[in-house]
Amino acid sequence: MKKQTGATVGMIGSYNNNCSLQLRFIKNSIPFIKESIEKLDINNSSFPLLIADFGSSHGENSVFIIKLIIDFLNEINKINRSYLIIHNDLPTNDWKSLFNILNNQENIYFGLGNGRSFYNQCLPNNCLTIGYSSSSIHWLSKKPCNISNHCIANYDNQNEFILFKSQAKEDYRQFLQNRSYELIQNGILILLITSVNQQGLSAFEPIYNLLYKCAKLLPLNDEELFNYTIPVYLRSYDECIDNEIFEKCSFELIKSDISTVELPFCQQWKKGDMSIDEFAKIHTGLFRCGAESVLKQTLEINEKRSKEEIDHLLNRFWQIYNEQIKQNPHEFIIKSCQTYLILKKL
Repeated sequence: MKKQTGATVGMIGSYNNNCSLQLRFIKNSIPFIKESIEKLDINNSSFPLLIADFGSSHGENSVFIIKLIIDFLNEINKINRSYLIIHNDLPTNDWKSLFNILNNQENIYFGLGNGRSFYNQCLPNNCLTIGYSSSSIHWLSKKPCNISNHCIANYDNQNEFILFKSQAKEDYRQFLQNRSYELIQNGILILLITSVNQQGLSAFEPIYNLLYKCAKLLPLNDEELFNYTIPVYLRSYDECIDNEIFEKCSFELIKSDISTVELPFCQQWKKGDMSIDEFAKIHTGLFRCGAESVLKQTLEINEKRSKEEIDHLLNRFWQIYNEQIKQNPHEFIIKSCQTYLILKKL
C-alpha cells in the first residue's frame, strides 16, 4: 500500500538555528503584544495563569515570545501569579529540542508540550487566558488537491486555487472556534498571519518558483512531481479580518494591521556586510527546515526508492537551490507581508 501525503509534518532539521525569518515577524509585533496585554483584566489568584503558543515548533522562538508576554504581564498588571505554558505543535514535532530549551526555563515558568493539531481543540473549555500563534496557520490542515505545473496554489490554476482558498477558510474557522472554546471570557488571542499584500502578492513568489524548478531538475517521475504540492495558503488581509467568523466564534476584533518585513540577513547582504556564500547558506537553511518535509513525503510515496536514494535526492535538491540563490541573489531578497490581530473572547 502506498503512503499518503497530506499536511506538513512540521519543521525539520536545525530549525532553532534557522528561524530568523519568524523571529523577525515576532519582534515586529512587540507593540501589538504589549497593547493586547494592556487590555487584559486579570485578578490575582492562587491558580496558575494559562498561556498557550499554538505552533511552537522546536522552541527557540516560542520561548522568546512567552518570556516577552510574561514580562509584559508582570510590568503592566503587576500580578502575583505563577504561569503554566502550553507549547503546542504536531505529534511529529521535534519535541526533544523543545524540551531541552524548556528545561532551562524552570525559574521563569512551567512549560508543557501538547502534541495535537491546532485545528482541533487542544485544551479544556474556559481555561486559557492568552492564546498566541505566529507564522503557523498559513499551513493548512490538509492538502485539498495536487497542483498542476507548480508546487504552490496560485492564480494560474484557478480551480485548484479555489480549493485551497476554501480549505483555508474552513481551517481558519476551525482554528478560531477551538480557541474560543479554550479561552476564558475576556481572554485574548494574538495572531501573526503570513499574508499577501493588496496586489495579492506575497514576495515569496520567486522562492516558490525556485522550489518547483529544483524539483523539476531532480529525476522525479510525473506522479512524484504532481504530488509535490506544499499545503500552504497565504490569506489576504480581508480574509484574515473575517467578521462573520469572528461573530460565530464569539470574538471581538480589538486591533488589526498589516505590514511588510524584510529580513536582517537580506539587509546585511545588500549593504555588503555579508558574502554571497553566507547569504545563500542562510537562505537555504531557512527554507530547507520549512519545505523539506513535503518533498520527503512525496519521495516516500514511491516505495521503490531506498532511504539512501531519498536522502541523496533531498541533498541534491538543496544543492541546486543554493546554487540558484548564488546565481541570482537580488531575486531572492525576502520581504514578507504579515497581518497582526488581537481578538477578545466575548
